[in-house]
Amino acid sequence: MKEFDELNTPKPPRKTAPAPIAALFAAPLALPIFAALALLAIAALGCAPSAAPPASGGGASPAQDAAAPPMPPAELELIKGPVSPDGLQAIFATPDLAVGEQRVAVVLISEDGLVRSPLASMTAFHYPDAAAPPRRGESAAAVFRPFPLGTRGLYSARFSFDQPGDWGLEISVLDENANPLKAELRFHVPENNIAPAIGDQAPPSDSKTIHTAPIEKLTTGTLRDTDLYQISIADAVKSGKPTVIVMASPAFCTNAVCGPQVDVLSELKNKHAARANFIHVDYYENPDEIQGDLTRARKSSVAEEWRLPSSEWSFIIDAQGVIHQRFEAFAPLDELEQSLLEILDAQG
Repeated sequence: MKEFDELNTPKPPRKTAPAPIAALFAAPLALPIFAALALLAIAALGCAPSAAPPASGGGASPAQDAAAPPMPPAELELIKGPVSPDGLQAIFATPDLAVGEQRVAVVLISEDGLVRSPLASMTAFHYPDAAAPPRRGESAAAVFRPFPLGTRGLYSARFSFDQPGDWGLEISVLDENANPLKAELRFHVPENNIAPAIGDQAPPSDSKTIHTAPIEKLTTGTLRDTDLYQISIADAVKSGKPTVIVMASPAFCTNAVCGPQVDVLSELKNKHAARANFIHVDYYENPDEIQGDLTRARKSSVAEEWRLPSSEWSFIIDAQGVIHQRFEAFAPLDELEQSLLEILDAQG
């Protein structure tokens, strides 16, 4: 669990670390948020990435790598940007992109661990070919969204990609002296998503429930909220109520971009139980057989039907069974609740 260990294992201070880098991760920024936004915007305008920055994925991490566990079925390797001159590295949380508006999320790390600055500026660039300079796309302010317990977190924002092809992000955060620190990331945007897209009809999967299987066959987690297994997806999407679905394996969060998503689903359910359906489907078909050994795991038939290319997803589905919003990797309570409330408020 390489990335997980990197973000959660305390590390001794670097004796040779420049003061601004060390200070960035030691305390919250003192700058007012609007001043930070303005300074990040100015920094983002100052330069564009080169025409051919280093390709992402597979690069060495700033922290010492540990032995990786066996890859679970159909789990894609995380895309990582290069370690920047400022000592930052971006880990891509949402590689299943497509043309149109998409949620984009990244984790930022340094040799000191997780970057927790409250705000980041993200600017997208399209790379038409290796020789041409990149074309500047949208910029967005991304808020740091901590995971429960505060051990990890990510930055998320929404971008519109106007054409398929090779794209990149330049990501900037500010140190305590308001100096911008940058990281870059490259990725491919195809014409269409792999997993079901916003506006698609949700696949009416005959997911397992507490009425068809014992709880140990429904989840790998120790949190066993039976309310999350009362109705199948097939029945939920024709119930006339909105539905929130989480597909994840709570016991096997093995990278930097997953988190306690089922706990968040249970919390959201406690707030809105009367107005929507709430369903957890484990990413693995055989939770009771794995017993800590992912080499025994089989990908869930529902995850296969939904064509999930990675192991943690949340979907907000409207009362007509249409996907209103999709979240790859961990999505905190406020993101999920905002999307659900958009549907509930529209219903009145």
